[in-house]
Amino acid sequence: MFEALFILTTIDAGTRIGRFILQETFGKVYKPFLKTNWLPGNLITSGLIVFAWGYFIYTGTVATIWPMFGAANQLLATIALAVGTSFIINRGRVKYAWVTILPMTFVGITTLTAAILNIKNIYLPQVYSKETLLPGVINLALTVSIIVCVVIILMNAIPKWIRAISGKSIQIYA
Repeated sequence: MFEALFILTTIDAGTRIGRFILQETFGKVYKPFLKTNWLPGNLITSGLIVFAWGYFIYTGTVATIWPMFGAANQLLATIALAVGTSFIINRGRVKYAWVTILPMTFVGITTLTAAILNIKNIYLPQVYSKETLLPGVINLALTVSIIVCVVIILMNAIPKWIRAISGKSIQIYA
């Protein structure tokens, strides 16, 4: 029961977020998509996202999708801890920043290593096989994009933390 609810909740949240992002992207080209209450826009973007989920699930297996889901989930935790660290430092509570920096460092290093191993051991072999080329490319691209986003956020935040900790007061927006 728990697994079914967890998976369904994740798919629901992912579908909604994907739809909103797709609507916003399409809205840059065609303005009515920016209206979240515009039914044709909702149906088109929801349909595309559901098709993408369905294709992704149909062409992959739990053995290939689950490791990417785990990496994405834990890298999201790394980002949340980076934002929490920025919040703590912005509030002038530098002495408490270790409370979020330590777990962020552990989770970030562990998960980035696991994501790179996923790429090396799971997704690249899929890319080199004709039967699993497209799912492999999708898994590879999504995993690399998640890694790049986390690295960009950390590379942006850490120098600001160092400046704030060293006494140069600035506002940090990680």
